[in-house]
Amino acid sequence: MTRMTGQTLGLGSLRLDAAYCLILGVAVAAAAGKIAGVIALPESLLFATGGIVVVWAGLVFWMAGRVPMKIALRVVMGVNIVATALIAAASVTAASWFVVAVVLAIAIEVGLFAVSQAVAIRRLAATDAGSRLA
Repeated sequence: MTRMTGQTLGLGSLRLDAAYCLILGVAVAAAAGKIAGVIALPESLLFATGGIVVVWAGLVFWMAGRVPMKIALRVVMGVNIVATALIAAASVTAASWFVVAVVLAIAIEVGLFAVSQAVAIRRLAATDAGSRLA
């Protein structure tokens, strides 16, 4: 079984992250009124957050092809860590345990993107170290 290179893993992680953000951002913006009914956050904040996430998706996709991979991965990983914490914190405003579970599941998904980006960074670093030794 071949191991995926850091470059391949990183590019895949960034592209999947961008697609996920696009879908999630559109869904949050489109359903902001309904979401505001089960999470004690203003509809306008949820709509704006969805829009920001859509813009972020475009930026992540752009970075995946035009920014050095280590830098793109570090930036996106950092934002994902912050987003994970913010999403988890938002879960405490939920009206029911089910909604709390759904919001926490989203936080976990975003956190897993950060993990995949950290793995890609480690593989890139290992490749760089190996090439310096050769």
